Amino acid sequence: MAAELKPLILAGSRSTRMGSPKHLLKCPDGTPLYQRQIRLLRNACPTATTIYISLAKDSEKDPDLRGAGRHKLQIIYDLDANETDQSLGPAQGLLTAHQHDLTATWLVLAVDYPLVSTDMLGQLQDAYQSPVTCFRNADGYCEPLIGIWPPEALRRLGQNIRHVTGPGPRPSLNI
Repeated sequence: MAAELKPLILAGSRSTRMGSPKHLLKCPDGTPLYQRQIRLLRNACPTATTIYISLAKDSEKDPDLRGAGRHKLQIIYDLDANETDQSLGPAQGLLTAHQHDLTATWLVLAVDYPLVSTDMLGQLQDAYQSPVTCFRNADGYCEPLIGIWPPEALRRLGQNIRHVTGPGPRPSLNI
């Protein structure tokens, strides 16, 4: 892996179907799910000085998130919804991270993947190839929310969304 990675947790969802914020769900040991993902990314990116977490502007925060700077966390609040007031979903968090740092290559982990391990993220880093590297699930579909996204791929994602030529019924990107 040549590029320095910036670790990013995507947790910006409003979790309306679930009824409570996914990032605050408790793991069996009682810690919030986002804290588990922070530990995982710290292990996977030991030289990273900051872990970034993407949240919706109105996301609920626990005391640790409210004091994020003390924990070497930086919250990146998702960009506003588009003109139709529809969220772009996880793409909104990816694009907001890209706007935060236009030159960064992001190691992305969605908060709702609790079974991912440090070894899996290491394997992802070892296999990295531009434009995007991500896992495939058991059905063969790409899991872009466990992946490495360089600036050029994020620029293209933004173009796809603006021109409504992005992902179709099958999970694919025109990158």
